[in-house]
Amino acid sequence: MKQVIAVLASVCLSVQINAQYALKGTVTNGENEPLPGAHVVLQDTYLQTTTDTKGNFVFSGIKGSCTLRISYIGYETVTFKLDITDNEEMTIVLKESAVMSEAVIVSAIRANHNTPTTFTTIGKEALSRKNLGLDLPYLLSNEPSVVATSDAGTGVGYTSLRIRGSDITRINVTINGIPLNDPESHAVYWVDIPDFASSVNSLQLQRGVGSSTNGAGAFGASMNLETNSIQSKPFSILETSFGSFNTWKTSFQGGTGLMKDHWYLEGRASAIGSDGYVDRASSALNSYFFQGGYRNDKTLIKAITFGGNEKTYQAWYGIDAFTMKTDRTFNWAGAVFENDGTMWFYKNQTDNYKQNHYQLHVSRQVAQHLSINLSGHYTRGKGYYEEYRQDESFGDYGLPVIYFGNDSVTSTDLIRRRWLDNHYYGITFSMKSNFKNTEFIVGGAWNKYDRARHYGEIIWAEFASDSHPGDKYYDNSAEKDDANLFMKVAWTPMKPLTFYGDMQYRYIDYSVDGVESHLQPVHIEKRFYFANPKAGMIYETRAGSLYASYSIAHREPIRDDYIDAVAGEEPEPETLGNLEIGLRKTDPGFHYGFNYYLMNYMNQLILTGAINDDGAYIRKNAGKSYRTGIELSGGFRINTLLTADGNLSLSSNKTDYRASNDEGVIIEYKGSDISFSPRITGGLQVSLFPVKNFEASWMLHYVGRQYLDNTGNKALQLDNYMVNNLLFSYLISSSKLPDIEFSLLINNLFNSLYESNGYVYYNEPYYYPQAGTNFLAGMRVRL
Repeated sequence: MKQVIAVLASVCLSVQINAQYALKGTVTNGENEPLPGAHVVLQDTYLQTTTDTKGNFVFSGIKGSCTLRISYIGYETVTFKLDITDNEEMTIVLKESAVMSEAVIVSAIRANHNTPTTFTTIGKEALSRKNLGLDLPYLLSNEPSVVATSDAGTGVGYTSLRIRGSDITRINVTINGIPLNDPESHAVYWVDIPDFASSVNSLQLQRGVGSSTNGAGAFGASMNLETNSIQSKPFSILETSFGSFNTWKTSFQGGTGLMKDHWYLEGRASAIGSDGYVDRASSALNSYFFQGGYRNDKTLIKAITFGGNEKTYQAWYGIDAFTMKTDRTFNWAGAVFENDGTMWFYKNQTDNYKQNHYQLHVSRQVAQHLSINLSGHYTRGKGYYEEYRQDESFGDYGLPVIYFGNDSVTSTDLIRRRWLDNHYYGITFSMKSNFKNTEFIVGGAWNKYDRARHYGEIIWAEFASDSHPGDKYYDNSAEKDDANLFMKVAWTPMKPLTFYGDMQYRYIDYSVDGVESHLQPVHIEKRFYFANPKAGMIYETRAGSLYASYSIAHREPIRDDYIDAVAGEEPEPETLGNLEIGLRKTDPGFHYGFNYYLMNYMNQLILTGAINDDGAYIRKNAGKSYRTGIELSGGFRINTLLTADGNLSLSSNKTDYRASNDEGVIIEYKGSDISFSPRITGGLQVSLFPVKNFEASWMLHYVGRQYLDNTGNKALQLDNYMVNNLLFSYLISSSKLPDIEFSLLINNLFNSLYESNGYVYYNEPYYYPQAGTNFLAGMRVRL
């Protein structure tokens, strides 16, 4: 490997010697005002940047013919053919777009340079470069305060992420402004929409409460995804990759481009498979994405459907400390023990789920500075997980004892399926106006979780008692209405200063009736009314944009909080007060950001470290608790051969927590560390030789020690770990031939043996080990 890198270095160095010119530019609007944050790309290369607060950009180390593309939301994209034979300086004036931009669909919930909150926006190019089959959490793992984890240990199958120590149930996720979080569990199951990153045009992460959005409140972060934008010309893309653990991906997408200047169609189909690092932790995933629509100078109509079908072998059992030392990849799921001591594994111990999403968006510019957006959506989900269970009591399934004369049979081996069958639909809307020095947004949503059934079936039993095929041993249904209305105002009384105000009102009506999986009656009838105000300011200085904001947010308990609660401890809704103070700046050749945050909670529902029968974490209200810390980020181009980007998060996460010991005595833990909240996280990416057609990137990710519960017990913790990855990319671009890109991703270069997640069972730690050194190699062909 060292010899390969040395050869590549020498080749790229020789190329750079002959490429010593700089291209500088300034991007403005028709009134000669700079446009900060404009996206500037040298097409068919790996070189791209964004303009600074003065609209400036710069490229170094280029020579010869190239194509420059500049885009900015609300303005027409421009493209220039250039021939660089010396240092060049230019000014580019962008015209306001004469056609509706798709960005209007998500603009009501996104932060911009005038929003005093902490956020990162990631474009399609940055996502696609690492998109060789890994789930979206792993494509975001190097962002500030992000920790990604995978049950199978490979980043394929069941994956999730935490931001500032908050798990996915506390991260608000939307697709084109439509809530993606499950209405009952608040979780996001990326496995249900595999390879969705291939259909994402841009993604914004807002850490903390952020600006108002649709769906459940953001208590750790919010993530909004904008799907692919219209391509003006026909295109087709074939992607294929393969790698360790028999991991592979095949994806094809194509589009018509604009037909008759107004109509378009686009589609994608993907298949992903993996054996997993953990034994039998296989994944067989399929997904699709189709969109079509119409647009003119005032109107945009966009219909979208996407979804997926997943079958994964269960890998959520984890392993104990002793087994991890002797067999890191062992998987208890499906284990069946015979009387003679032998063991075998049930082949169909799998999770099976299918989810289809449908969206319709209509946007209209009704005046020069006034636009509206109306969206409708419907999601259909249905699936089950199947498992072999040994020596199960008939009483646990509502079945009578079997008698053979004087002998009785009270238990049996059986195979059961636990089903979830649901419908989710609703509408969202927004109106945005800009008048002189004021930006005004009104938006909201009404969403209905309808006919959501949870039920269980016994599909086989050694002794069936009086059960029949299709009998349901438990059955309950849920409904949830979730409505919100928000208003945002950004007022700039003088050029460097902007005041920001945001108010959201949210209403929830949630009910559950029936019998739950332990054959206990369940009846939940709850209504919540939340007011969530936010206020802040941002001031432009020579050092950058200085901002400060304070937000209040509320969040309702989830289904499992009620069902898993100890008798007499009904869960209460949470309240969060979030202070954000920061400084950010982007200039040609460098950028930096500093942020201090304080998140004070009342009744925070924190993870206890234990899991329930479905593998979900059990939560309970804690006493006084807070999360506070600083987040540092920055990047710069050292010279024409080297660029570096990095981030470092230092935090303190404390709670007053009560738990019972083995004797049932309640013990109070004052100021203990909150579970799954590392004090230190950090990332570093160094790109070597970013010449026209080749790039080599070294990516480092560090996660500090995490506790598995809230008692501060050092025996119940995840050790700190550091992972190093290498990414090589080479692009063959020609006007006469298809563009072909080759990629090689080497994960965990130094074979670090680490665990990214775990839980506590009877006061013993269980871990999810992650893969050692592994690779993915891919090819992308674009016509």
